[in-house]
Amino acid sequence: MSFRDLRNFTEMMRALGYPRLISMENFRSPNFTLVAEILIWLVKRYEPQMDIPTDVDTESDRIFFIKAVAQFMATKAHIKLNTKRLYQADGYAVKEMLKITSVLYSAMKTKQMALGEQTEEENSKFKFDLGSRVRFTLLLC
Repeated sequence: MSFRDLRNFTEMMRALGYPRLISMENFRSPNFTLVAEILIWLVKRYEPQMDIPTDVDTESDRIFFIKAVAQFMATKAHIKLNTKRLYQADGYAVKEMLKITSVLYSAMKTKQMALGEQTEEENSKFKFDLGSRVRFTLLLC
């Protein structure tokens, strides 16, 4: 776990709209409930109709949950996750969750750039059409 990875993860989660504040101190010791909550949110953010088991009370439930998330990400997003690191639920889990977060974050940035270019094109198109009409009316006069 590096400080940079942890900082990037918290900033990307904030930009993606994660409802809770994630402190960098949360992952100094194992925190499986937070990791499970983040993974559920990331999966729902990737595909809202996905039904992942959210029961993580026992060890076998946790293992089943981690396997389900890893299998979903491998098949749908083509992201290979290290299940052992996710189960550790510490800083090494952040590295694995960062893989998912960076894909979602880059998709969000790409969409924002495309919307920005689209509005820019609409604005320039409007200005161009207005200018051509003014020139056309001047030529007629």
